[in-house]
Amino acid sequence: MSRVKEKERAKAGRSRPARSYFRELKKAAALRKDPVLKTVHGLAVAGGVEVYLVGGLIRNLLLSAEIIPDYDFAIEGDAGVFSKKTAALLKGTAFILDRKTPSYRVVAGRGARKLTVDLSPVKKGGIVPDLRKRDFTVNAAAIGMRALFEGERPLLDPLGSVADAGRKTLRAASATALKDDPLRCLRAVRLSQQYGLKIDPATIESIKASARLLKRTSAERIRDELVIVFANRGTAKSVSLLYELGIMKAILPGIAGWGDVEGYDLLTHSLKTLAEAEKILSSLSSRTFPKFHKELRARFDGPAGPFSRGAFLKLCAFFHDTGKPHTISREDGRLRFIGHDFEGSRAAKELLMRLKFSRALINEAANLIRNHHRVFMLAGLEDRTPRAKAHLIRASGDEAAIDLLLLSLADARATRGGEDKDLFKLVKEMLDFYYNVYKKKRPRPLLNGNEIMKVFSVPQGKLVGEIMRKVNEGVEAGVIQNKRQALQYVRDWLQEKMPENKS
Repeated sequence: MSRVKEKERAKAGRSRPARSYFRELKKAAALRKDPVLKTVHGLAVAGGVEVYLVGGLIRNLLLSAEIIPDYDFAIEGDAGVFSKKTAALLKGTAFILDRKTPSYRVVAGRGARKLTVDLSPVKKGGIVPDLRKRDFTVNAAAIGMRALFEGERPLLDPLGSVADAGRKTLRAASATALKDDPLRCLRAVRLSQQYGLKIDPATIESIKASARLLKRTSAERIRDELVIVFANRGTAKSVSLLYELGIMKAILPGIAGWGDVEGYDLLTHSLKTLAEAEKILSSLSSRTFPKFHKELRARFDGPAGPFSRGAFLKLCAFFHDTGKPHTISREDGRLRFIGHDFEGSRAAKELLMRLKFSRALINEAANLIRNHHRVFMLAGLEDRTPRAKAHLIRASGDEAAIDLLLLSLADARATRGGEDKDLFKLVKEMLDFYYNVYKKKRPRPLLNGNEIMKVFSVPQGKLVGEIMRKVNEGVEAGVIQNKRQALQYVRDWLQEKMPENKS
């Protein structure tokens, strides 16, 4: 799924109070002016076939949600031939989506003018039985193109779509709807979040009974639904519901037990961190970040694979402590999680690989999770030198340090139950350093590889890299602040590591 479509769907979820769009047909006239509907109607008349508008566009009309240029049609005829003719008139491209159905997609326009038109054949028995086989009642209405343009009552509503939309209720279209396609269990949570719908009790029970069947659903389909969950507002509440309904256990069994990790409630902390990350993203304003709110907003509205970067940050916020179950120990009655950042990086990779995310995005998430404690280490230094700040930014992946700063802020808020004023001050200090110093003139490393080989008579190889890492550790710990200290630090370490070395 493209980031553009993700943002469009998220945007579409910001709905006004539901009402019956078709109670009066005043807006049917507006539909008749729609160029896509006019094109499809003309082709239907010319070909002597019945075509029905179905799916998301009608749902958004019923829920008074924002309309997106995403059309779904059911056709009583050859969808392949119809799609080619539609593509020709819309000056777009047609291609097959599903050979079993078979269904087709037409893509036309670019950028803000881009639209998609999906065409599928009406299932055997006609349009009404077809609607009864859909997922939820709010998605089970249709508008006949001929009826719409010829002045007849156009809306087909066999399952009470209008009534459920008016009640803001999400109800399964049939008793077997969720078993027929278990992905609908996850989609129910997503639609509830996106449109502010209450899932009716019978559908809740059906989800609980069918969630385990999600194991047979492709990872790609699950991933695409989760992308929208993290794109929309209220993600923490939705993820919590995924746990309650047994969905998380089916799709990511490795994190199903986070509610009790040997007595530690990792789930609550992860959900709080996710919620705090969402709050931070929603407050990227001149009031909160007066100097850099425009830069921050541009970054987090920008892309990160199939996500916006803001949604990606929320995903990392939820998974940031993935390593804790693998590193938990007790010392003097206290829980310890030594090395959970590195173990979490590995565990997060496995989880995201399971969901078939791209290698680039997986590596980016793993890097963020591996480094998520660096900001706290910097905060512990009495003297935060420019070199120490620059090292954190380099070690985090340059611009990824911006993500790291906000993740650390969310983590601290979740842990302490409120704002850590000192950490927030450091975050703003680091943002100022990044945009006004680091991006303009990056401080050079204290020692580079060539200098290390020359000064210490070390051949090119692993030891050079090990020495550079030791210097970085010294900078982070605050014991190295200049080149002279770096050289002495390395000499002392080499003497300890290799006593025979007299450099």
